Amino acid sequence: MDKLCPACNGLDVIKDQCPICGEILLDGGSLQNYIGPYSPYMESDIENQCVHILYCAECGYDARIALQLIYI
Repeated sequence: MDKLCPACNGLDVIKDQCPICGEILLDGGSLQNYIGPYSPYMESDIENQCVHILYCAECGYDARIALQLIYI
């Protein structure tokens, strides 16, 4: 069985509000797209998760959210 991220594959949409200004946070994609698959900055305990960067276009707030991978 293969594992995939529901957000990266369009099966789920991340819906969250900015805690500062209340605007809807935008999904900036997987953190792995920014730092690479073998980066020393990746935590070793996120093998079954895909970390996404969420950001607010209004105030500049950003956060990371870990999504559980699903089996297909």
